[in-house]
Amino acid sequence: MSADAAGNNVAAAFVPVTGSFGYAPSGTTFPTASGGAAVPLTLDPAFKKAGLLTEDGGFDWDLEADGDPLTFWQDGYSIPSGLAKATVVVKLAQYDETIRSLIWGKTADANGYITIDASGTANRYVLFTEEIAKNGVIRRRVAADAGITTVKVDKNARGEINGTEVTFTVARSSLLGNQHIGEWLIPTAASAAPVVSGASSTPAAQVAGGLVTITGTNFTGATGVKFGAVSSVLFFIDTDLQIRAVMPPGTAGSAPVTVINSAGTSNAFAYTRGA
Repeated sequence: MSADAAGNNVAAAFVPVTGSFGYAPSGTTFPTASGGAAVPLTLDPAFKKAGLLTEDGGFDWDLEADGDPLTFWQDGYSIPSGLAKATVVVKLAQYDETIRSLIWGKTADANGYITIDASGTANRYVLFTEEIAKNGVIRRRVAADAGITTVKVDKNARGEINGTEVTFTVARSSLLGNQHIGEWLIPTAASAAPVVSGASSTPAAQVAGGLVTITGTNFTGATGVKFGAVSSVLFFIDTDLQIRAVMPPGTAGSAPVTVINSAGTSNAFAYTRGA
């Protein structure tokens, strides 16, 4: 769909449907300008994925100019001060040893025990975020030099996800031309509809909230996963050949799996869900 006479293009609206957050120790090699545009993308093995994010916990980038503009005697002329505040906030749904090591900068002992210093950790990280929009467009960002400034754990509420909101402050890096972040906007990646060839059938993956592993092809850029007529509320594109999707609520019985991308909908792969 192209823009209308007023220059508006509904199809170009960026509506995130899934994504991932990765981090690695400072100095880890991250994709080049051309490498980061690859679909699918393979990051350096040093990158770790933070796993599930809360529903409202997507990446909140704040790239704020700081300081008053430098003005000149001639009216109407000014330039930015060059100062900036750059942060990214992410809200993690998982709380495991990977996340504890990230936010507290420590590794637990054999008892699962650590001590926590509220002043934080001096560890520096390379951050990599990927968002896939409903229209199949991929937005990726890398910050080459970031540190954690705030960790805020949600108040416990019975039966609700206890999220951990982490704020990273991002510094300029010579690896990014003395800028704060690098960004890729990759046009709709899907050139062919997905093909589903398999789905996990363990009991845990057959009930609401279970994680179903789906295999096949052309999964990069997927914008939806359905079980019968019901969409999964959360899915993860691991590779072009594998997706993991959360089983939505529903009744027991036949729930054929389909995967959707901008090029079309896959074949319906027979799947039986439990109660």
